[in-house]
Amino acid sequence: MKVLLVDIDSKIPNLALMKISAYHKAQGDMVGFDIVDPDKVYASVVFKKNKHLVDGLRFYYPNADIIIGGSGYDLSITLPDKIEYIKPDYLLYPDCDYSIGFSTRGCIRKCHFCIVPEKEGKIRRVQHPENWYNPGFDKIMFLDNNILADKQRFIEITNWCIENDLKVWFTQGLDIRLLDIEIAKQLLKIKTWKSIFFAWDHISIEPIVKDGIATLMQAGFTKSDLRSNVQFYVYVDSDSEYESGVYRCRQLKSMSCNPFVMFNIDRKPTKRIRELQRWANRKWAFWSCDISEYTRQVRT
Repeated sequence: MKVLLVDIDSKIPNLALMKISAYHKAQGDMVGFDIVDPDKVYASVVFKKNKHLVDGLRFYYPNADIIIGGSGYDLSITLPDKIEYIKPDYLLYPDCDYSIGFSTRGCIRKCHFCIVPEKEGKIRRVQHPENWYNPGFDKIMFLDNNILADKQRFIEITNWCIENDLKVWFTQGLDIRLLDIEIAKQLLKIKTWKSIFFAWDHISIEPIVKDGIATLMQAGFTKSDLRSNVQFYVYVDSDSEYESGVYRCRQLKSMSCNPFVMFNIDRKPTKRIRELQRWANRKWAFWSCDISEYTRQVRT
């Protein structure tokens, strides 16, 4: 069988397509992104705004069996277990130099802007990283949405990463509301290849954020450690939250932490939101001046 894979808009290697590739290669099928006259087509759409980009697939491949999935297309479509729990095909993305996968799925939160509760449900363990990591890589990316909701799992897998001398990145961020001194000390011990990310999604959790940063310092993080290796996703849902976003960024700066402003992907950012992102998300700009000075320089 000839199997064509279509990665519409992934920002990182598409894990679902990597698993599909591994499964079909194990069956002896020809698989790839450049298959001509395929018998089967798998397409993945991550962002809803790009859903229309798969409309022409059935026109271009009228004789193929076409399967379309991804969080931007249909949250109800999932991989069958025989594919879900297979080791990913890392050769599908030759430039990828890190392992990627989930050790848990789901979340205990129900944030209004997040699809995880609908897509994955409550927190549960899935695969230990030893089942999906590539021993040839020294970096590992966890896609877990709220690993700290299962503290023992977090301790277990990070100890495993330490034992295997792996550099870690929890790309979805860690829940600052679940941080305690034991977790903070564990974070200090692990090697990282990206910043340690938390989230400050709403002004209402300001006391929790400040307590969390204090806990990191109590565990042994210095101000220099925070500035070089701790970052907070600052979610801004609309232009009406601009002032809140500026405030959160300034507060993080006063506590030696970095922001990364994220805007609602389904809305078009205004000029001042784009300026906020450019200032906050570029460390050289963020640490060299305030947003007021940055915007004044940009506009003159």
